[in-house]
Amino acid sequence: MKRTPLEVLHLFALAVILCGCAGIFSGISYFDPTTYKNLTDLKVEVLALYDTFTGDSLNTSQIASIRLKLAQVYEYENGKGEKNKETREQVKIIQNIFNDHLNERLSGAKWNQPHLGNQKQIIAQAFDIAIQTEMLKNKNE
Repeated sequence: MKRTPLEVLHLFALAVILCGCAGIFSGISYFDPTTYKNLTDLKVEVLALYDTFTGDSLNTSQIASIRLKLAQVYEYENGKGEKNKETREQVKIIQNIFNDHLNERLSGAKWNQPHLGNQKQIIAQAFDIAIQTEMLKNKNE
């Protein structure tokens, strides 16, 4: 996925703001390797599921598994309290995008390749922002 220079600038600006706020206000949680692993693992699973959306049938057990994992990740992030608000909200955005895409696929025909590519790019970017945000958190507790 190639990002435009404007997207890269926005991500960098967000990272600088989040890191700056962490040092000034101590309002951002520290880097959590569990969060990083949850997000990177789930991203791969979601993208693999999306690849099946070009077929006639859907793997309902895989869909249920991913929905459960998304809910678990959200609850894990929510349990860290207000200092983790940004990551919690990013996970909620990922959940919403996933549910929108899934509902679209459930109510319509199989996806064609261009649509698949667009939807994968959208969900992957949402995961990437959350992953990059986590990576930019202070690693020294």
